[in-house]
Amino acid sequence: MGLKHELSEMRKTMEMLTLELHETNLAIRESLKLTSDTIKEMSEAFSRRLGDTLKVMQEMKVEVDVKDSVLKSLGIEGLIQDIFKKKT
Repeated sequence: MGLKHELSEMRKTMEMLTLELHETNLAIRESLKLTSDTIKEMSEAFSRRLGDTLKVMQEMKVEVDVKDSVLKSLGIEGLIQDIFKKKT
């Protein structure tokens, strides 16, 4: 009877271990999915912000180029060059 009892206890222990491993696996899977989703959202947000920033920078460059062209065509580029420049 001793060996049967020990085998039964081992079986119960193995079943409990299997259940614990399954629950751990589910928790890890959920955690990895959440991490993946968060990284994806952050990447998309960063890409949008980078695109917006680049667009603003391009618009600023065009604006500066237009101002420079106007000053050159008026022949006053050296006279009032600092008016349009931002002070740092």
